[in-house]
Amino acid sequence: MSTTHVQSLPNVRGRMSYTEFGEGKRRREHLENGTNRIAAQMGDAASREDFIVYCEGQKHRHPNAVNEGYEVRISWATDELDPSRQDDIQRGMEYAYTLCHELAPDSMCWVTMHVDGEGGCVHAHATIANHDARSGQVINKEGTSLYAPRVQAVNDRLSRENGFQVLGADKEMSTWAQRRDTFAYGSFDRRLGDKVAYARDRSDTVDEFKRNLELEGVTLKETVKTDKKTGEVTTGWSYKAVDEWGPKRRSRKRRASNLADDLTKEGVEAYFEEKQRQAQEQAAVQPEPATVQEPAPEQAVAAEPQTDSPAEPSFDVYAVEESDVVQMAGDLQRAHIDRCRESGEPFMGERYGQLMEAERHPEEQLAKLQAEVDAARREFHASKEARDALDHPCPNLLAGAWVFAKAGRDARDPVSRMMADMTAMMLRMLIQQAMEEQRRREREAAERRLYESRRNMWDAEKRLKSAEKALAHEDEREEQAKLVRLQEREDKAARRAGGRVKYGADADKQYGE
Repeated sequence: MSTTHVQSLPNVRGRMSYTEFGEGKRRREHLENGTNRIAAQMGDAASREDFIVYCEGQKHRHPNAVNEGYEVRISWATDELDPSRQDDIQRGMEYAYTLCHELAPDSMCWVTMHVDGEGGCVHAHATIANHDARSGQVINKEGTSLYAPRVQAVNDRLSRENGFQVLGADKEMSTWAQRRDTFAYGSFDRRLGDKVAYARDRSDTVDEFKRNLELEGVTLKETVKTDKKTGEVTTGWSYKAVDEWGPKRRSRKRRASNLADDLTKEGVEAYFEEKQRQAQEQAAVQPEPATVQEPAPEQAVAAEPQTDSPAEPSFDVYAVEESDVVQMAGDLQRAHIDRCRESGEPFMGERYGQLMEAERHPEEQLAKLQAEVDAARREFHASKEARDALDHPCPNLLAGAWVFAKAGRDARDPVSRMMADMTAMMLRMLIQQAMEEQRRREREAAERRLYESRRNMWDAEKRLKSAEKALAHEDEREEQAKLVRLQEREDKAARRAGGRVKYGADADKQYGE
């Protein structure tokens, strides 16, 4: 892979002298020994001097021009071009010469190769004359622009054509499934990414995705920016939600690209395009059924609840160990004793007994805490299953409509059968409308129960974490108290030492010394 850097040259001779001999001590050594630092060179003139004279002569043709030329520096990694191999140096020189004529096709150039840089890599100093032989004008405008993004884009294209690696081209798009574990458990970024991924996976279009985001309590903001230099218009997404679990309840925002590439505007749109394409392929392959039969009453069974989506957050990951309970109980005992001593109260009491019991039997306290967390989890999953069950139609009413229609078809005359069929159809439509309305209301209630149970489950886990956090604060307070006591002892020792010195001085004065 190669990197590029563009530099304007008001004085081409000075720059060419540097690329030939270097500067400072290295330059003096080359001049004394009659050597130079050039590994290889080539160009459109007969010699370096002829090229320099050509650039200086064009300055007289363009008196208002500030620069005599421009230099494009191209550098390759050592694993791509070996500085010890002459073939690799020759290959880099030919590539740099080609790049110059891609950037400015009708301008003369001269390429100087070096391998003595600080990084020890192969790099080229390609000097381009500030004169276009076809138009007779200076370069670095329109088709001969040497603006850094254009140079990099042309370099990337030529690198692919010539078998070189392209910087950043092989970077794979990151997915939320890959990035999720990189965020801390319980962090705002992880919870926000879970909500966005869950809303995306249960949607079929971008509009439906935005509606599901609102149900999850997430606001989508779209920002449009225009580059003043290039005129390129870019659109980015950011997600905003209320942080309910942080130290302070507040609204926080994250750029979609900071979460994962598949949660950005381009990633989400590509996801829905791929989803629609797969649906169309399945529809084309799957044959249409010949007839549609109503389900029999004995065949109408309740649908099983859907399993959790892979992108839905998993809450069964927090576990407590007995060692945590023992350490917590011991630390709380010391903190309780210190506080009682400071307040002058006896520390022996009901609270101290509970702490001693927890330290002696950590398995019992562990079971209590774990039971509380498990109960909250069961409540959450039960409410979620109840919510998911509402996604399926109720089979009992449909089966009743099927029975009514079958009974109507047993009528004797055609008119009776027609009226019975029409009545059955109308009854079925009314039942379906009532079912949809009932499902909607029940789903809203299930959503509220789901969120409440989820909050209760997270509160149970937060109580465990808050205990650990309280211990950390207690340790810090204890250390500060130790430092205060140590300082008091040092002050007392200093006062005692000062008193003895004063007494000795007064004793000397008694003897007239």
